[in-house]
Amino acid sequence: MAVACTLSLTSIAYAAESAVDQAPQSPTLPSTGFSSTNGPLLPTYGAANGQTTTPATEPFDPNAPPRATIPMGRNLFVGGYVSLEGETNRNYRLSSTLGKADSILTPILAPAFSYEPNQYLQLYVNPVLEIPVAVEEIEDRPQTTELNMNLAYLTVKNVVPGARMQLGRQRFIDSRRWLFNENMDAIRLGYQYEQFSLELSVSQLNLVQRNLLRREAEEDEEGFVNYYAYADYKFGKKNHIGLFALYQDQQRIGTAQPVTVGLQSGGRLFGDLKYWLQTAAVRGSDGGQRIRGEAIDMGLTQRFDGAWEPSITIGYAYGTGDSNPNDNVDARFRQSGFQGNSDKFNGVARFKYYGEVLDPRLTNLMVFTGGFGVRPFEKTSFDLVYHYYLQDHVSTRIRGSDLDTDPTGLSKHVGSEVDLVVGYQGIPHLQTKFVLGYFFPGKAFTETWHDGAFLASILLRYNFY
Repeated sequence: MAVACTLSLTSIAYAAESAVDQAPQSPTLPSTGFSSTNGPLLPTYGAANGQTTTPATEPFDPNAPPRATIPMGRNLFVGGYVSLEGETNRNYRLSSTLGKADSILTPILAPAFSYEPNQYLQLYVNPVLEIPVAVEEIEDRPQTTELNMNLAYLTVKNVVPGARMQLGRQRFIDSRRWLFNENMDAIRLGYQYEQFSLELSVSQLNLVQRNLLRREAEEDEEGFVNYYAYADYKFGKKNHIGLFALYQDQQRIGTAQPVTVGLQSGGRLFGDLKYWLQTAAVRGSDGGQRIRGEAIDMGLTQRFDGAWEPSITIGYAYGTGDSNPNDNVDARFRQSGFQGNSDKFNGVARFKYYGEVLDPRLTNLMVFTGGFGVRPFEKTSFDLVYHYYLQDHVSTRIRGSDLDTDPTGLSKHVGSEVDLVVGYQGIPHLQTKFVLGYFFPGKAFTETWHDGAFLASILLRYNFY
């Protein structure tokens, strides 16, 4: 059903693009650069993976690595950013009294260096210094300064037209961060011919020490080795359809071996109506249990004409749950563990599209989403987003949730959430995002359902490149 839905959507999108674009086009030649309309050539390569991009206004991605474009001697380029991140959350325990909040300010310095001795090689390094400062804390916890090796990789390119190889710590993303939004140690091969691209990779999180100031505790990590393949086809101006397969082999804390296969598509159906669709099935084993989970995430955004460019968005996401935890089949869908679940609707800033406060994984959950946005200026946006949550089967866990309490397991009605996301990029090199979120607990939290959780965050980033 999901495949049929995708084929129908892509057929409509292709027909709409063909109707709009009647002018003849010259043949497309193989390229090793970046497409100006479809984003990075290779699906999970970040557009800023040491590469120069066009100056088009892109949605503010807080995790995007800096560009290195300022010449500093022969073949050496530098860049980076300084930023200030602030976040406060209150009543994540859903207690009857609001009490104190956790409030953290984090100044960040992130330089970037790119060495390009010739057209075939590029070495990119991006260390990040973070100095968190506690403004208010519920519990007294030490704030640790970190010097992380965020990215460090070698790129081999232009040896074979359209192909490249990267080795080292590099960024893995997909368009909606549904599979990946993480920097991992990997070897990755990519190839693009005209509108078709293919990617193969083997990766692991923190294979090499990340924090240069102290050794991380490996026992806290699941230690998956990820074998990933992705094929993508772009059509029209901004439409694409892709197939992916991900096999994960757990090295520590368990013996899970999930295999995820799926399909994703997105773009413009017709006019100013955009769509997204992602669907996946996960199989494999976890200890003595067989894994049998499915998920789908789809939605539409309609932009209207007007001075403030209003838009509305509707979305639905569903990840299966397990009705019988005592048998030998685990029917829960499980995301990769490296997902970010963030995107934009029609604004200039990315946000967590399953909720800024709850921020769950798509496991044993249904998420109904509605959004309204305006852009009073080209580089300013306001998004008001509503979510309603239902469990597939009653459970005492919401996987991935940031809350400090669990449901009672007596009701499927998890609750609802309202988020306000403001993005601003009107000043050159400066990116700003402000978020307010409030979670209203449902009957799944029977004892304290009338007391909600609150979040406020701000991010200021100045880029130098």
